[in-house]
Amino acid sequence: MYEVQFEDPHMLTDGEETSLTIADYEDVGSMLILELEDGMTRSVGKQLVESVEESAQ
Repeated sequence: MYEVQFEDPHMLTDGEETSLTIADYEDVGSMLILELEDGMTRSVGKQLVESVEESAQ
């Protein structure tokens, strides 16, 4: 599991949240492909992401 920190609240997060727990991710140049906990994938521009770190869970 990983924790994504967005610079600003993102449509993938709830309300005013800037963090999102994901199952996995792939770096494809200027985009990150995020694998959500429900198995779906979403792509986001790297410019929107502050960091991706392994979750302590």
